[in-house]
Amino acid sequence: MMGIKEEFMKKTKMLDVHNGKNGVEEVMDYLVDPAIVFKMIIASEMELPVLTLIAKDLENKFNENSNFPVVVTDDNKNTTARQNVGRMIKFIMSKYGYTPVDGGLSERARIPAISGSEYFSTSGIYKKTDEAKYQIEVTARKIG
Repeated sequence: MMGIKEEFMKKTKMLDVHNGKNGVEEVMDYLVDPAIVFKMIIASEMELPVLTLIAKDLENKFNENSNFPVVVTDDNKNTTARQNVGRMIKFIMSKYGYTPVDGGLSERARIPAISGSEYFSTSGIYKKTDEAKYQIEVTARKIG
């Protein structure tokens, strides 16, 4: 069975800074992680921009030394990389039954300052509108 990442990678023409797919795969690996999807769903349920709880983490992980920098580097604002992250999220969220209801220049799409994000200023706001093909299961287990 093909997972969300594999399905996306098969369709996408997106490339990383080396004109390859490694960086794209690395971002997808991060974004499809159930803990990350759960944060995007929580933000969506709170009617906040989908990136609210993960933007800072994304910027730290995909910094100027990564294959897919989403931060502003000396010679590049990497706007396309940030837009591509939005496209990846749209693909992933659709699998959980969520579609964008607001975004772009809408005031609501502004990522709140509490997120600590430096480079992402807006992101889509998602709402559960469709039947989900995937679901998140949260489990707790004792450690140690």
